[in-house]
Amino acid sequence: MTSFTSYIAMKAKLITLLAILVLTSVDSFGGWFKIYNYAGAIDHYPVTLSFQIRDGYFGEAAKKTFNAIGVYKYDKFNNPIRLEGRFNQKTNEIELYELGSNGKVSAIFQLRFSNQQLIGTWNSGKNKRIVKLKLDNKLSDLSDEAFKDIKILQLASLNDYYFVGLYAKKSAGEDANMTALRIINKKTNTIFQTLNFENIDTPTGNIMTIIYDNVPLSNGNNFYVSNQIGRVGGYLNVSYNAVKKRFILDPEPVAEGVKGNE
Repeated sequence: MTSFTSYIAMKAKLITLLAILVLTSVDSFGGWFKIYNYAGAIDHYPVTLSFQIRDGYFGEAAKKTFNAIGVYKYDKFNNPIRLEGRFNQKTNEIELYELGSNGKVSAIFQLRFSNQQLIGTWNSGKNKRIVKLKLDNKLSDLSDEAFKDIKILQLASLNDYYFVGLYAKKSAGEDANMTALRIINKKTNTIFQTLNFENIDTPTGNIMTIIYDNVPLSNGNNFYVSNQIGRVGGYLNVSYNAVKKRFILDPEPVAEGVKGNE
């Protein structure tokens, strides 16, 4: 469970956020996700990019308070990369810092936002490239609109696979949640396996306020999926069966803060 420590720490921050929401957002809807998903290219390199409006996020890139966090990948390699930065909703300008594996800034996106596209530049210091992205879809958990099958790329990935959650919201009174998780082969970019959560009694994939962090890794090819069980939430265990060459979902969520699960 050691690899799960950072996940638990992030959930402690969630409890504080929930308390603030209860006290200050009586007239708002229950959720907190507002995400924009894009597809396009950096020069001639196809990419998929997603960002989330996240007010009050303290970024690692510059140790400053940001209001946007996201993830993107080059479609040839399918290795998700963290993004964080600022979205000026008055000028529609977005600045996103790309974080490398060492947590340091490896490039900067400077983009202009419109309802249907993002246009701007990607600059690594050594190379500057044109960015053209078109809106694929968006997810607003703050609205009263129902939706289904909104794809959300997860940040964590395995050596050979990456994850895309399918999100749905059935009614105004419900939070958006992950109904299924696609496990996708990085090399072929095809779906290797899909895990279905619709028969799990408690909502899945919406505990972490940064939506891209709802599938933390365990060890080897094992991982977790966050779940709204218990007082502070918990997780589902997923393990890889080398004999069957399949991922096995344990349908019984584990609650945090319950004796025997700590």
